[in-house]
Parts: sequence; structure tokens; C-alpha cells
Amino acid sequence: MAIKGNFSPKKIFICEKIFYEYNIIQSFRPITYFINKKIFNKLAYRDNSGGIIACFIENTLTKLEDIKITNNFFIIILDGVEKPGNIGSMLRTAESVNISFIILCNIKTYIYNSNVIRCSLGSVFTIKIFIEKIESVIYWLKKNKIKIVVTGFHKHGKAINLYQTKLNYSKLAIIFGSENKGISNVWLNIANKIITIPMFGNIDSLNVSNAMSIIIYEIFRQRNYII
Repeated sequence: MAIKGNFSPKKIFICEKIFYEYNIIQSFRPITYFINKKIFNKLAYRDNSGGIIACFIENTLTKLEDIKITNNFFIIILDGVEKPGNIGSMLRTAESVNISFIILCNIKTYIYNSNVIRCSLGSVFTIKIFIEKIESVIYWLKKNKIKIVVTGFHKHGKAINLYQTKLNYSKLAIIFGSENKGISNVWLNIANKIITIPMFGNIDSLNVSNAMSIIIYEIFRQRNYII
């Protein structure tokens, strides 16, 4: 997935007794090194890692101004989401519906954290990720007349049930807040809509990555992308 996302490998380490898919690395023979299992196990982040470790050069992050706004434009903004596993899962969901861009505000986690990579199944390499200040993002959203929808406020007076509101805007940004504190107040003040997922049991909230999956697929259903 890193190679598919145009990341350039610097060095590749192979454990011969574990790794057999040599077709993957045919083009990178000059930077490939073969090591024994003892050394590999010291380098590997976890067990059962497949017998291959690679060091990549980080891609330069693109600027927001370089994003081309098209019809049915849809972008995800994560505001202060902290847990690497959640970030990875959310990137994986975004990749599953071919969302091309993710904006991170108030980032607290290194985007190439091992758990982000693992939980995203490598989607962290194929989705364009922007790390920006909230003020810059808001300016860009308003400049491009992108509708802003805020999530996660089931007790907020203006919150609308997800299934009772239209979200098929031609240009849309969905904001998801941190696991602990939720959305920054600044988003509430400028939101076009505040939505909530209905809860029917004793639990009053969902994991942020699960909430994102539900909301995104409802938006795509409204856009008639899913039959």
C-alpha cells in the first residue's frame, strides 16, 4: 500500500525463512537486505509481521489550496482524535468508499504510528492527509462554500437525528471530534447542521470510528451510490 501510494522505500529488510513473496520487491533489489530471524525479531514491531520490514521516506504533505473541488465533493475532518487505532480504522473506512482527502486538526498522534498503519491496513499511505490549524481549515471551507456538518452531540439542542436530515450536499465536510472531549466549540458555532446517531439502549455513545462508518454510509446511501 505504501508503494501504491507513491512512497519511496529507502531500505527493505527480508527474513528469508518467513518471507516468500519476492515479486513485491523485484524493483527494489539494490536496497533489499537479507537478515536472519533473530535480528528480524528484534527489529519487528510485533509477532507474525510477515518477514518484511521497510523504511520509507515521508511524502511532503499537500496544501489545502491544491485540492481540486469537484461535484459531489466530500471530505472528512478529524478534530483532536487521539487513539492511533481509531485514526487507522477511520482511514480504512474512508478508503473503503474512496474518500480521497482527510484533514487532521489538533493532532495528538503521529500519523505514521505503527497502530495507525496496522489498523488502516495501509490506507494511511493511499489517502491524502492534511495537518492544519482549525482557523486555516475554516477559512478554506468557507472560501469554497463547503457545507459543514458536525457530529456527536446527541444532547445538543440543535442536534438532528441522522436519519431525519438530508446530507446530500454537493460539497460537504463532516467533522468528527476527539474520543474524550468531542468537537471543539468553534465548529458548533459555524456548522450548517449538527447531527446525532439515535441510541436505543443504555449506552449513550459509540466509538468514534464506528460512528464515522454509520454516518458515511448513510451519506452515500442518500447520494444513491449504494443500492
